[in-house]
Amino acid sequence: MTKSKNRSWIQRHVKDPYVTQSQVDGFRSRASYKLLEIVKKNRLIRSGMTVVDLGSSPGGWSQVAKENTDKSKILSLDLKKMDKLQGVQFICRDFQKDETKIEVLKILGEKADVLMSDM
Repeated sequence: MTKSKNRSWIQRHVKDPYVTQSQVDGFRSRASYKLLEIVKKNRLIRSGMTVVDLGSSPGGWSQVAKENTDKSKILSLDLKKMDKLQGVQFICRDFQKDETKIEVLKILGEKADVLMSDM
């Protein structure tokens, strides 16, 4: 990405109303609102579910999943580091690699109810 395109993206991003609102509401990303809409409309995530968030950094969807469930197991994976999120287990690895898949299965001990990704 060229410097002028990068600068243009940053200017649009800073002025984006969802970016501003996410900061006010304490969300990690503007993508949180996408999941909130899906959860509200379809009851996608419910208490006690096992949720896996692929490509999770910075953690907006994991945050929404945790805030909308009780007694749920939430596992987040990404190549980028993600700040710790209470009640969410994070793995900083490539979810496409076999060794990561094996680790995920060990952690979950069961099938996931919901697999999320906003990539």
